[in-house]
Amino acid sequence: MDLMVTATADLDTPLDLHLTLEREAEEVDDELHETCLPDFYKRTFRHPYLQERSFTFDDYEYFPVGVTGKLNPRFADYVIFPVEDNHTTVGYVARHTWSKAEIDTHNRKAKYNGEYKILRYRNSTDNDFSKLLYNYDSIRPDETDTVILTEGIFDVIALTRKLELYDNTHIAAIATFGKKISDVQLYKLQCKGVKVVVVGYDGDAVEAVKHTVDRLKPYFEVLVADIADAKKDWDEMEVDQVYETFAYRLLTPIEYKLSKVQEK
Repeated sequence: MDLMVTATADLDTPLDLHLTLEREAEEVDDELHETCLPDFYKRTFRHPYLQERSFTFDDYEYFPVGVTGKLNPRFADYVIFPVEDNHTTVGYVARHTWSKAEIDTHNRKAKYNGEYKILRYRNSTDNDFSKLLYNYDSIRPDETDTVILTEGIFDVIALTRKLELYDNTHIAAIATFGKKISDVQLYKLQCKGVKVVVVGYDGDAVEAVKHTVDRLKPYFEVLVADIADAKKDWDEMEVDQVYETFAYRLLTPIEYKLSKVQEK
């Protein structure tokens, strides 16, 4: 609860909280189709790749993840995260268990040997990911007033673990699947009654953060969690570094832009 965000003097611009009015809502196409998980998908509660990424029992419990094993060769070496919306599977993200360096090395050799390249991610295609938010169902309508906006699934899980947000009904970490937010994603946050959005994109995504802040400002109170080390993301940071970010580097949009000008 000590991490709950309160408005500051800089957040005095009147908010337009009416994106969900009937006229506007008709322009937002948020229709989603139910997605089937890959054949032979089976939920797992222990996996070597995830253990290396510091997964705990609570992570497995709160964030369903599964594998297909060799029964489905297409996904044999992937861990698969379902994407839920209103308790319905509307997509999935499949992450190869090899490191990026290993995949790049393999693909360079495959290019010359005429072999198939390995995709780092093999995701669903039924719904456009610009319409999806990972961990969206953790936002409780008119109760969760603050969300931390991240780029990807592992950022969400890392923040939830390190800030102990598993059962926090007031703050939730969610992912936009990239460094930008769409009209549909804005609309979906408003539908849940979110009031404050903390932009927590990677430290090197300065221009993306500025753009996202500008998109959010008319509808929410906005703050930026400015990661000190631009080479790290939430998954790579130690717990004390995460807490220090929220304690000392939680900036208003104006403060963030000025800090980046000074850094230049």
